[in-house]
Amino acid sequence: MWLNVPPSEVNQGTGFHIRKPNLTGIGGSTMLLERFLRRKKKFWQPRGYARKIRPTQGVSYPRSGHALVYQIAIRYFGEAFIYCDANNTNHCGCESVPCINPARTFAKNHDFSLKHSGGMPVIPSERYFIQFRSPVRSIASNYYLFRRNKFSRRKKSEWQKFALDSIEYWNRFVDKWVLNFPGDANPPFYCSYESLLSDPDVRMREVLSFLSEDPLEDDAITGILREIPIVDRSSIKGFRYYDEGFFREIEARTSGRLARLELPSFDEGY
Repeated sequence: MWLNVPPSEVNQGTGFHIRKPNLTGIGGSTMLLERFLRRKKKFWQPRGYARKIRPTQGVSYPRSGHALVYQIAIRYFGEAFIYCDANNTNHCGCESVPCINPARTFAKNHDFSLKHSGGMPVIPSERYFIQFRSPVRSIASNYYLFRRNKFSRRKKSEWQKFALDSIEYWNRFVDKWVLNFPGDANPPFYCSYESLLSDPDVRMREVLSFLSEDPLEDDAITGILREIPIVDRSSIKGFRYYDEGFFREIEARTSGRLARLELPSFDEGY
């Protein structure tokens, strides 16, 4: 269903279409809005029930558990979980931070522009949910996705270049979003992938409590976690290019950040 109505009149549980508004405070541009309207993409929402959720910016290093939190949160919050992935046209794709959909309640961003610049701005008034993970495991996992979108023959040299480029991005990500988050912004909620695995029931309830406007419904969460168990589904030793020496080199390039973040080495923990 497409509605030409202001945000306050958007029918929850539907997609929507908006007229060109005054963009002051929304964070978009006229050009971006026109591109968005031409696409006429729906904001998909699950139907049937809704629990109140606080609008949140979800910033995560790739392969740090965002998809897992997404799957659990969308089941818990239902229609209230209105999702934006700024770079994915299947989930808004507005290319704007914050999202140009004024009804958005959860926006995903990996801050990929950190690879080439200072990245996207930190908006003090926004609430941030920030996910990260020990570097070797996250980079190895992300390489599988990288390979899925390429058709050239796999080579160890390709993996090593990917890993060396990625560790620089990892360093910049944790420096900006974890170690040096601006003190004048709303305090973020940090969630490492390792903490999700070490105590999934407690940690996931803490995540949902941060997102929820109301007290949590424990029975509902128990049922969802039974449906989507939080477990590690891969072993780093099964990685195609497992190389302890090279992995040590990668971790050495973090220059002590693992210890400051209390993250395990690739051969420790889970």
